Amino acid sequence: MPDNLTIRDGNGNATLVRTTEVAGVHVPHHVPAGYDAQDDMLKVKSIQKKWRDSFTMPLSNQWDVVSSGGVTATSAGGVLTIASGTNAGGFVELVSKQTFTIPCRAMAGVQTGVRQANTHEYIELVSVDPETGIPDDRNRISVNIGGSASTTVTQMIHEVQNGGITPLASAAVTIVTTNTYSVLEVEPFSDEAYVHSRTMDAPTGRTNSYVRHQQIPDPNALYKLRVRTLNHAAWRPIIGAVAGVGNVITLTVTGHGYVTGATVWVESLHGVTNNGTIVRGNYVITVVDANTISLDGTIFAGTYAPSTGRVALAAAPAASHNLQFQFINVQDYAELTAEITAGRGQTAVGQAIAVALVQSGTGTSSISVQGTAAHDAVVAGSPIRVAGRGLSAAYTTVASGDTTDLVTTLQGILISRPWQIPELEWSYTAAAGGIVNTTDIVLAAAAGTGLRRYLTSLQIKGTNGVATEIVVKDGATIIWRGHVSANMLDMNVITFSNPLRTTANAALNVACITTGAAVYVNAQGYTAP
Repeated sequence: MPDNLTIRDGNGNATLVRTTEVAGVHVPHHVPAGYDAQDDMLKVKSIQKKWRDSFTMPLSNQWDVVSSGGVTATSAGGVLTIASGTNAGGFVELVSKQTFTIPCRAMAGVQTGVRQANTHEYIELVSVDPETGIPDDRNRISVNIGGSASTTVTQMIHEVQNGGITPLASAAVTIVTTNTYSVLEVEPFSDEAYVHSRTMDAPTGRTNSYVRHQQIPDPNALYKLRVRTLNHAAWRPIIGAVAGVGNVITLTVTGHGYVTGATVWVESLHGVTNNGTIVRGNYVITVVDANTISLDGTIFAGTYAPSTGRVALAAAPAASHNLQFQFINVQDYAELTAEITAGRGQTAVGQAIAVALVQSGTGTSSISVQGTAAHDAVVAGSPIRVAGRGLSAAYTTVASGDTTDLVTTLQGILISRPWQIPELEWSYTAAAGGIVNTTDIVLAAAAGTGLRRYLTSLQIKGTNGVATEIVVKDGATIIWRGHVSANMLDMNVITFSNPLRTTANAALNVACITTGAAVYVNAQGYTAP
């Protein structure tokens, strides 16, 4: 039987939560964000969920899929392909099975190729009913890269919605071209909502960013990710809904231009139901007048909620085209990074950061925080170091004992690698036929003044009937010697836990000692002082 659990915040205020006991643990039916049933406490974490689909598994594993009218969604070879077809009113919707909370960020690697008019192609976070998990058409943040938004491949329309009123759509804005794969992001916070565009796999940051402060999604709602394609024309707002002749749902859509028998898509209509069922999807219409249409076969119930609802006329794309994704991921995270247990919020010893406040100038209002050592300066005292240096090439070597900067990518991602940044790694691949007799083969040419070649791993295999010694050389000087058997079946993999290195500005070479031997050699390493 359900029980009750009292949860108190840091001020002692109590919240009564209905629970079910599972294996001795009270699991709440409706719980505050961050509640951990196992530990019976509230926790706020820096990252709560990390969800990704690289489309290597069946779509049904992570998505609920609904389609109609010849629009299809298929997954193969790590790519999701949504084919629009050419049927007016066709659609497909993929809704994630996972739920998310704000603040969060959704990122998609997407391309559309040539855009066709009469299509909406959405990537969006949409609020859902917390009981059923079904989208409730009340809150969203979206990007629309379909032809109905813009047929230009360097444009999109973004939308936000709160409380069910008609989504607030932007004008067409500039993005990185979707003619090839690019990255689109939606990033809602509790006080503002962003959409971003960037080049796929580029070390540079976001190219285009846009923000909304009005009508942003409710930060207390529960969300799912939705991807959808609609074969429909541009949206028109609904400004009224009443019971028409025969109690049919009748909508006011100013200057609609529709004809009787046409099909329209209706969404975000609130307060009105079709005899108790949500009004959303394709409906055949009857034109009442230039500003009014009725939805055939419906039964009006409820009272229209002002400023809600929109319609789009079913329309056929000129040709079928594909919307493709290489990945979609969502990370939902909290803005607070400290753990708060059971609402008590106490700090632990060692969490304090000591700083020295130093007055700058003669005034009393100018205070600055100063460290005691800059990059490439001798360490003294207890320096404050809170930043990394973004690099794509190594910085100048400092003197022994000097302070050095932590290294990040150009996007601020900390590089933590055993040897060197990726740009300074090298590799050698054996030529066809392997190494023959005693000729030196250059694994890595001389790197330049003050730089050495380091060897971290070696793979060797003798491929004929002649066994041989094999040597690695610092220029002409042997620094490692090994033996290669004749007619080896497998590669011999050698890893140097302490990498071999050349002298400064010297080539790293390899050679067989025995004439007539044939040995395949692959090698990897890095360059450093």
